Amino acid sequence: MTVEWARVAPDRVIVATPEDAWVHRPARGLPDEFDTPMTGQGSVATTMRLLDGAIGAACVGRRPTPAAATLTPLRWAWRLAGYYRTTDATTRLLPEAAGRFRAAGRTALESWARTRTREERGHDRLALRDIRALGYDPDLVVARFDPPGASALVRYFTQAVQDAPDPIGCVGYAYALERLAMERGLREVDAVQAMLPPGVNATRCLRVHSAAGSDASHVADTLRMVARLSPAERAAVARATYQTARLFYRPGAPMPADRELRDRLFTHP
Repeated sequence: MTVEWARVAPDRVIVATPEDAWVHRPARGLPDEFDTPMTGQGSVATTMRLLDGAIGAACVGRRPTPAAATLTPLRWAWRLAGYYRTTDATTRLLPEAAGRFRAAGRTALESWARTRTREERGHDRLALRDIRALGYDPDLVVARFDPPGASALVRYFTQAVQDAPDPIGCVGYAYALERLAMERGLREVDAVQAMLPPGVNATRCLRVHSAAGSDASHVADTLRMVARLSPAERAAVARATYQTARLFYRPGAPMPADRELRDRLFTHP
């Protein structure tokens, strides 16, 4: 039976089999088979459990706020500014990652990055169209609304691509966000749509990044690619998946009230 494992934090090792995954906590000073680097080949089944186990370990005791919770149209514009930042970063940064992978002769990773760039192209414009549909100037909203959660994710992504010795962290980042997007069902998309004024269609970006979109096929493609990587590379992807999910689930400041958002949008210098 194939077993994969990766240390994602000093006290946490994700162990995966084709049927299950769990968090293993090594005992200090005692022999531990999972306290050594992973060896052997991967498989799609165990790699899926490994990466999903990393996400599960990151979200213990934490849950994201549903998209429609306490929303107003102006608060939705705030959220869409975050969607714009993460989608824009994808098409800006993945070509850089592809170039670094090509320079290192890592053709499978280069191909993955270039394919994902093509598949995500234009998604940032969906967020801008949604903001305009709400009646706001997209350029002004993006300039003056800076959701801290989205900005933290983009900073992590940027560092993984541009500053890390190995840009492979971008694979775990992409996997985590697309796998988490699959958890948004049509009910959540419909709830946001129901909150909007009649006739306003401002859920294009959310719909694409939900269970109704293409993220399921992207996740499957990424899993097939990662499963063929070396043990060290698969472990690095698992760590980045965990770190990205931690950022995603990290508690943040309450969403600004409409009055504050109006002040930012219309009276900010």
